[in-house]
Amino acid sequence: MSDSTLRQYALPLLCDMAHASRNSREQLRAHGGLDVYLSLLEDNIWSVTSLDSIAVCLAHDNENRKVEQALLKKDAIQKLVKFFQCCPEQHFLHILEPFLKIITKSSRINTTLAVNGLTPLLILRLDHPDAIARLNLLKLIKAVYEHHPRPKQLIVENDLPQKLKNLIEERRGEERWTEFWGPSFG
Repeated sequence: MSDSTLRQYALPLLCDMAHASRNSREQLRAHGGLDVYLSLLEDNIWSVTSLDSIAVCLAHDNENRKVEQALLKKDAIQKLVKFFQCCPEQHFLHILEPFLKIITKSSRINTTLAVNGLTPLLILRLDHPDAIARLNLLKLIKAVYEHHPRPKQLIVENDLPQKLKNLIEERRGEERWTEFWGPSFG
């Protein structure tokens, strides 16, 4: 975590360890690797890679659920939500898949993230210009809805029906534009 010149060599190895063996992930967890990954969410260069490493560690979590327990801590949840909120636009498309892996792997993390500020952030980004981003956001919202402790409240408080209707209407307008002018003008 220091500003050593070796950092540029150490961090790729550290992040790749999550993709290695079960023993590597266990050693990472036992020696604070998850905390390092969570701290790297604040680093513009390493944030996406560290989020992916977190998702991989959680995906391979064993029956003891130690990774899940660590990610359920208040500090970890706040870092994840803050990262989603403050993620630079150039990285936004790349964080959606790891977030989807995280919330589909653990219903407890899903619910905790949802009730601690992630839900309105997901809905706020539904107007993203990229179709793949919108699709992944809809998948995230669906996953949050399926595990939310009060799904009807989630729908009402976030005016979800109207937001989805607006999204559909906007896309229909774009389709009409493309049909009229052709794909080269869309």
